[in-house]
Amino acid sequence: MAMSDDQRFAMYTAEEIGNAIKKRRRQLKITQKEFAQRLDKSERTIQKYESGEITMKIDLIKQIADELDIPWQELLEAKADKIGIMAVEDNTPAYRFHTLSDVIKALFTITEIKDISFRLSCAKPPESPEWTSALMVDGKGNGTYNADFCLFMENWMNKLAALQSGSISQEQFDTWKRETLEYYSDSFFSDFTSQIAKDRKAKGSKKKSGISSIQIVSTLEEETNE
Repeated sequence: MAMSDDQRFAMYTAEEIGNAIKKRRRQLKITQKEFAQRLDKSERTIQKYESGEITMKIDLIKQIADELDIPWQELLEAKADKIGIMAVEDNTPAYRFHTLSDVIKALFTITEIKDISFRLSCAKPPESPEWTSALMVDGKGNGTYNADFCLFMENWMNKLAALQSGSISQEQFDTWKRETLEYYSDSFFSDFTSQIAKDRKAKGSKKKSGISSIQIVSTLEEETNE
């Protein structure tokens, strides 16, 4: 006997449904802000949907699936497969930077991430009135998490401005920081998940590092020695 829609829907938890929505939204490169506008909801509501804080009804799931251009049954069946991926306990020490070399090493490591595409920019006088350098991410770029990264940066800047103006307390900022880290804790990079699959087949196989394509926005003119 075939299951009814309600029976099939009851097989999934709010967290599983939220993960499936988030996975599909990212596949389509739609930001939470854009998705909220499509559904006539607030961005915070979308965040609650995706984190499982809100238990949605089947009619809402069908509406969301329509916006994501996928049958609702396939949306739920496409939920993120976390089986076999061991949770990493938060007992590792915080990042420690004692020298400029430590910072540069971290930048090298960050720009090797394949799911975020980066841009390098540098300018100095006389071409520019200021001497500046930047590592940038294009929210409309090809990286899987480019849009999510830019959305995080926007939220971070707003929270910092609120903290500095006294609109929120340090405790409230720390709470937002913790919740943000928890929210993105299951946004695994493709090289990590592919390595998990490789390790299942051949234990001890070495990971091939994939360097992201870094776009150089501007370069400094080479100075000639007199």
